Amino acid sequence: MNLKYISVGVLAVIIALFYFMHQSNEASAERLKQAEIANQQRLEQNKIDEAQAKKNYELERIQAEKAKALKVEQDKLSSQKQAEDFKQKRENERLAVIKNAESKVRERLIDPDSATFRNQNGNCGEVNAKNKMGGYTGYSRYLHDPQKNHTFVESDASTSIITPQIMDLLWQGGCQ
Repeated sequence: MNLKYISVGVLAVIIALFYFMHQSNEASAERLKQAEIANQQRLEQNKIDEAQAKKNYELERIQAEKAKALKVEQDKLSSQKQAEDFKQKRENERLAVIKNAESKVRERLIDPDSATFRNQNGNCGEVNAKNKMGGYTGYSRYLHDPQKNHTFVESDASTSIITPQIMDLLWQGGCQ
């Protein structure tokens, strides 16, 4: 009888052992399945992260290109503005020289308010003004020398020092 109880006990232990082994294998299989699912999720998240990183990189690249294009455009506009400012400054300087020359010519005229000017280029040009009789004399060349602060006005009067021939020489030297 002892052998019967021992056999039944050993059999119960073997069944229990198989049962616990089976339960352990099921738990291991479940853990393995969950690990595979977690690994798959991690791989999918890595793919999503990689796609997002590429998208972010592309956005940053586009923004950098836009910023570079904007900088180029700003530099271009700045250069154009500087060129325009330079041209305006040169034009203002040119007009100031002409106005100064006009002022100096007017000082030499009998009727300064009647003066009209044409063909002005820097310190040279032509002026028409009224004479002592109140009539216009016709256009005459003028030249202002700012260094010596002297102004020459052409005259065809026989008493004038600045004859057309003298003015030709002065004109060639100072107005070309």
